[in-house]
Amino acid sequence: MSDCIIDTNVLLVASASDPSSPFGDSDHVPLDHQELVLKWLIDFRVDGQRKLVLDQSFKIWDEYHNQMTRGRDIGSLIVTEKLQSARFVDIEFDEHGHGALPRGLEQIFHDLSDRKFVATALADLANGDRSTIINAVDSDWCGWEASLKREGIVVEHLIDGFCDEKRKDPTKSRVKKRSKGKR
Repeated sequence: MSDCIIDTNVLLVASASDPSSPFGDSDHVPLDHQELVLKWLIDFRVDGQRKLVLDQSFKIWDEYHNQMTRGRDIGSLIVTEKLQSARFVDIEFDEHGHGALPRGLEQIFHDLSDRKFVATALADLANGDRSTIINAVDSDWCGWEASLKREGIVVEHLIDGFCDEKRKDPTKSRVKKRSKGKR
């Protein structure tokens, strides 16, 4: 098992299956998938060998913090706990504050907010470490997976067959990230 760079969608989906969460199943993710993601996150929490990998400038943490209900969601609580043993890598940013990527990857990453996850994985590789990007329901990762694999980056999809399902029916939407003002 490798250390993990966790896309925010994982935390949102896991928190939706937490009975104390205000989200319920409003994101239209089937309950069994929510429970699967929650189980993965809890297993990650108790595994002292696996580390959370973040950027030193805390852009990933900022996204987590802005998308999660402070202190109430299980995803937020687990990330906060894992900060104690997290690994941090230094990444560069473009002039707009998005993770800087090599030209080949930059051209395919239209979701600018996900670039910081990839830049973190690339920096981790450059440091001689290997982390895995963890995804629950963001279909963009399915399209990028082959290009990332060529760069040595692994994406783990927590829901079996998720990418296959998205390729069959690309109209199914992914979990939308919440803005801070919608709480």
